[in-house]
Amino acid sequence: MTGRAVPADLYGALQVCFPGGGLPEWLTAAGPCCATGAVPIPVGSVSRAEELADLVALAWWELLQDPGDDPFTELFTRACARYLS
Repeated sequence: MTGRAVPADLYGALQVCFPGGGLPEWLTAAGPCCATGAVPIPVGSVSRAEELADLVALAWWELLQDPGDDPFTELFTRACARYLS
């Protein structure tokens, strides 16, 4: 699990679901990376990977609660599901 990285679409999902500083410092320190082709943020340690998995699961649940008609919701939901599978 330590070889995993946070791709741009997953980072975007986390930013939407945890606005206002709800993400850990190690993740936000990498700066904005929602742009297409952005380099994924390396996860690094097992504890970070576990923390990220918990955050992604919460984000996925939040996105599933109110799918709406925003095209980003579908993209972000897929990103969360892909990371967790």
